[in-house]
Amino acid sequence: MTNRKVTPLIKLIELKNPDFILAMEVDTWWDTELKVLENDYPYSQHTINDVTYGMVLYSKFPLEKVEVNYLTNQNVPSFESTINLGEGKTIGFHTVHPVPPTHFKNLPDNAGQQENALKKLGKVIEGRKFPTIVAGDLNDAVWSYIDELTGTKNVLYDVRVGRGFFNSFNAENFLMRWPLDHILVTEEFRLKKLERLPKIGSDHFPIYVELVIISNLPEATGGAQEISNNKMIGQD
Repeated sequence: MTNRKVTPLIKLIELKNPDFILAMEVDTWWDTELKVLENDYPYSQHTINDVTYGMVLYSKFPLEKVEVNYLTNQNVPSFESTINLGEGKTIGFHTVHPVPPTHFKNLPDNAGQQENALKKLGKVIEGRKFPTIVAGDLNDAVWSYIDELTGTKNVLYDVRVGRGFFNSFNAENFLMRWPLDHILVTEEFRLKKLERLPKIGSDHFPIYVELVIISNLPEATGGAQEISNNKMIGQD
């Protein structure tokens, strides 16, 4: 949140031209600076605070419905969005930033309590109506235990698995880095591209992902067909 280098982020967005932009740790200053995106991204949700957990979502597609939830802490928002991609296609998009497993004197934490925000989210996703994406700084390396972390079974899949670590934090320390920023998807999605983008001033590297939604067709018609291709950039 102390990073005030907005120009590298805007240039990166112009270069990659994503459909969705998720920004975390957004305070009032960052929210004002990011308003330059509004012409290209007319749909957005802003929940701002000055205790590291502000969140902003920009979209080229209509946000039909956005619920701002506070899963385990009244200062830590998450978004539950329903997004209309056009041509009858709709997706669910959950953006989350659970608190880390550490006590902070001046920042939100769940001291003395087990962090279970992702398990609460898992119950929601089990009842999903649409293909669903979960993205954000999970403050967890995750590795391969998605089911344990979310309390689900074969519902969410980490797009990183089998493709590398994509260590996104700490961009300021070459020797100590972990993959804290994640994209999880339901079975309707396939990964087209996943990139850790160059450092732009934050202590997190931006993450860029391209996903396609697959329509499962009868075997005789050739199996799977791409029906939507969407791009997202995330910056913490």
